[in-house]
Amino acid sequence: MNKVYGIMMLVIFLLASCNREAEPLSYGKDSCEHCKMTIMDNKYGAEVVTVKGKVFKFDAAECMVDYLKADPQKLNNPKDLFLTVNVAAPGDLTDARTAFFLNDKAFKSPMGANIASFTSRQLAEINLQSADGVIYTWDEFLQTR
Repeated sequence: MNKVYGIMMLVIFLLASCNREAEPLSYGKDSCEHCKMTIMDNKYGAEVVTVKGKVFKFDAAECMVDYLKADPQKLNNPKDLFLTVNVAAPGDLTDARTAFFLNDKAFKSPMGANIASFTSRQLAEINLQSADGVIYTWDEFLQTR
């Protein structure tokens, strides 16, 4: 009986260790994987959740992209989750691959790139405040960094 119990516990442990879910950013406590700064502003932030369930947290979308581009292999797994905070709903993570990134000096992101993430192009356009502001898709954002 103990052997069966032990095997069941091992299976449960293995399944739990492969959990692929985003973790809420803990503002004021979590550190950015790339720049090591403490994540402070709930309008900004990002996460990578690997296919194996490992979570990497970032203080800004630009830090996540710089981290990913430092090792291009990190961008090649289509099953990894790339998430960014929706500035219109502080603290809420959204799929970076479908998000729109507004580069506008009105948004003071933590690393100074002035990047804000939105869930739709329409929201990004509504929040465009500078004449030289630019809206990017995920792929365009990757190319500009």
